[in-house]
Amino acid sequence: MNITEILVPPQAIAWLPWAVQYFFYIGSAYAAAIMFLIALAFENHTSHRLRAALALTMAIGAIVGPLALTGDLHQPGRAWHFYPHFTPWSWMSLGAVLLPLFTGLAIVTTWLYLRPDLIALQRNSNKVLAQCGKLALGQWQTSRSVMLFSAGGTVLSGVSIALYTGAEIAVVTSRPLWHQPASPVLWFVTAFLGAVGFSLIIWLLFPSAGRDELTRTDLRLYRQTMMLSGLLALLLVPIWASNNPAFSLYSDPHWLTSLIVLAAALFACVILALGVLRTGASATSSATSQVMEGCRQPRRFPGKSRLWLVAVVCLLAGWFTRWVTMMQVQTIPKADVGPYPYHLPLDGNGLLGIAGMFGLWLALALLASELLQPRQPVSVSPDQK
Repeated sequence: MNITEILVPPQAIAWLPWAVQYFFYIGSAYAAAIMFLIALAFENHTSHRLRAALALTMAIGAIVGPLALTGDLHQPGRAWHFYPHFTPWSWMSLGAVLLPLFTGLAIVTTWLYLRPDLIALQRNSNKVLAQCGKLALGQWQTSRSVMLFSAGGTVLSGVSIALYTGAEIAVVTSRPLWHQPASPVLWFVTAFLGAVGFSLIIWLLFPSAGRDELTRTDLRLYRQTMMLSGLLALLLVPIWASNNPAFSLYSDPHWLTSLIVLAAALFACVILALGVLRTGASATSSATSQVMEGCRQPRRFPGKSRLWLVAVVCLLAGWFTRWVTMMQVQTIPKADVGPYPYHLPLDGNGLLGIAGMFGLWLALALLASELLQPRQPVSVSPDQK
């Protein structure tokens, strides 16, 4: 009997952390587009600040995400080859067409919605903000039908992005943890956690007049989104982890630790949604009802520190889901005993790149948040009374 030993040399991972960044930011963009359409449909119950935060989350994520994708392609010039050599049977080639379309629609929809704020900036005492107001391109008003049509088209385009991003990895048959229906569904569900976290940060960055609060419907939208996303993800994670015929992830200490941390992060989102984002009637009770009751009801509006906590936990849960399901899966050997551990480098392909992309997102969020200035009360002179 002959014994043949096969040695497989270590190979570099195919998907770099740039891919995690791309899936994370573009996922938050299309999830924010869906939430924005819902908030726009209930315009009489949701606040303008919430809708503006969701719109900016959609636009900024649609800008930052493709930039991270070019980093994963190792050189931005490679993106050009998708167009002269178009292959419609490739999901990645289809994405080269679907992605710019979604980015353009997200920017146009955000611009249409924020045009009244841009027009108001033209009267601002700050000269820089007044110049930014010229981006409104006129004094014409955007009709509600046009706004709904644009938001609906962006949602349809966002769904195509969710389909292509999930399919381009799910078609990899050599990775059983990717080649299953649970993978794209898990990425789609947890994308809403990123949308909640990013939009809350933008909401907190908006200049405040001291009286700005989330309405009861705002809190309800955030709460139900977090609960539904967190609970569905908690159901999908064990289904996803069980579809590995090579070995059981639950028998590996490293994988078991990662799955426990992931489940704890998702469970924390559900707990925070129930504990922090509760919709008390006092947060939305009108002044008339308070006068009729004879006293002011106790406030239940969550403080800014708690909203920051919710935002950070949601972002960590959404990002870590993609890190475990994309990066750690590549450490499982295909035809060897392994394992092939991955250590996050500190250069641009690792920690520096992750921090840089979030810094870019934060810089764009800080700039865009200044477009929504608090409305100043109109002073009336004694002669006009």
